[in-house]
Amino acid sequence: MTLSDLFEATEALADLRRAQRGEATYGPFEAVDWGLEDRIRAQLDRFGLPDLALDRSVGTLSGGQQLRAALAALFFDPPVSAPPEILLLDEPTNALDLDAREALISALTQHKGLILIASHDRALLEHMDRIVALEPDGSVSVTGGGWSAYSQAREAELTRLTQALGRAERDLKQQKSHAHEAQVRQDRRARQGKRLRDGSQSKMLLDKAKEGAERSSCGRLRAEERRASGLVERRDAMLQRVEAMTPVRMGFPAVNLPASKVVLELDEACFVAGAHRIGPLSFSITGPERVWLKGPNGSGKSTLLRGISGEIAPVAGQVLRQTELMRLDQSGGLQGAGTLLEVAQDEHPELTSADIRATLARAGFRGDAAEKPANALSGGERLRAAIALMGARDDPAPLLLLDEPSNHLDLDAIEALEAGLSTWGGAMILVSHDPSFVQNLGSFREIALDIA
Repeated sequence: MTLSDLFEATEALADLRRAQRGEATYGPFEAVDWGLEDRIRAQLDRFGLPDLALDRSVGTLSGGQQLRAALAALFFDPPVSAPPEILLLDEPTNALDLDAREALISALTQHKGLILIASHDRALLEHMDRIVALEPDGSVSVTGGGWSAYSQAREAELTRLTQALGRAERDLKQQKSHAHEAQVRQDRRARQGKRLRDGSQSKMLLDKAKEGAERSSCGRLRAEERRASGLVERRDAMLQRVEAMTPVRMGFPAVNLPASKVVLELDEACFVAGAHRIGPLSFSITGPERVWLKGPNGSGKSTLLRGISGEIAPVAGQVLRQTELMRLDQSGGLQGAGTLLEVAQDEHPELTSADIRATLARAGFRGDAAEKPANALSGGERLRAAIALMGARDDPAPLLLLDEPSNHLDLDAIEALEAGLSTWGGAMILVSHDPSFVQNLGSFREIALDIA
């Protein structure tokens, strides 16, 4: 399939070119769309794909380029066929840069039909009319409005549940106190009955009184037990719901990085990725500084991070790393075949098996959870394990490289990652096309890359 096939315009473009050469067209000459090619190219440019040949095979494009091309064709106006009445989009912004995201949001707001989107992009969700959330405990919540309305409703529900849980805990404590008092009274009556039997009361009267007292006491105790069981069930149900709505924590290791310590220096550094040359670049990072690498897809941001980490060497200039570094990329944490324990050991050979197991347990992977296949875990779980293992060393690296770390995470995991990174005391270089994610991490110095 070519790009023109994607736009359902191959035959129309062929007729246009025949008309331009003065040749006979297959369809009516007056039906030739003289501006079709220009509009297709403008639409591709709108979604960040300029200067592509329309007869190019879609299969030769990168995954991100294929997504942008598909979205450009989907929202092409006017399309050859009627516009779709229903659009189903699954994480449409994951591989898009900022400009392409804005183009998609603009196209969505102009679409007249029904749109159903599965997404963790809060900027995109802000434009939704309604959010249907599939909660971790299997329940479903429906909120009118976009992300802000959903976030406020979720916080209000969590507050309500937390208060209700507190009341349930108090009711259960009070019931236990009542049950204890009832047991004390029953024991007291039993002792009194024994004293009477040892006295002058007739055995028949005492036995009848005892039987009545026991029936009454047993009835009260059974009623207290039923009430206690109901309170425990109510408390446990609320506790389960609160735990499901409370995001997991991603705690980054503590580092001691002096404000005057030079962490990284690039001096006229140049890198090459395929036919693309990145640089020359010169900048430095001192102390716990945060840098946001910006630029469109294909500008070389990930390649630059590979060069900074030492994975590839500069073709010119130099990179001076004055400290150790850690890196988290778009894969979402630990990757590889085998159990979580095995993959963790492969990626951290400097740690003992006991250290790894203890670290994973502190991160919530206890017992059998550490024996699960790593590839069966969610992106948030793999990232949580990777972050925990970063802190297992006595001297964690003070420079953190982040390459689109939120791309494959759900909203709870993204918020947990934001909370952890917000308190990170080291230096940071971030690549992200998610403005909400960047904004929630604090202040950054911006370095922009362009496509040469």
